[in-house]
Amino acid sequence: MKSEICAHYLEITPTYLSLVENGKKHPSDKVIDKAVRLFNVPSTYFLSLSEPVAKIVALSADLSEEDKNIISSILGNRKRQRH
Repeated sequence: MKSEICAHYLEITPTYLSLVENGKKHPSDKVIDKAVRLFNVPSTYFLSLSEPVAKIVALSADLSEEDKNIISSILGNRKRQRH
């Protein structure tokens, strides 16, 4: 998903999205709630992002939904293996 499309879904400007992705702004609860629904992740995912993870999230904006699902599946499998 391109940044412009992501920003549109989140009802923010692409500039603001870039600032959030680069750690220069913190998103509102409303924006986090929309991102949770858009990316199908828990809200704690966005609230506890470290800088390296934030960069990964920024890069994922250009991934297709299929690619996101594949990555999510891989990460889910790794999490289950740890428990």
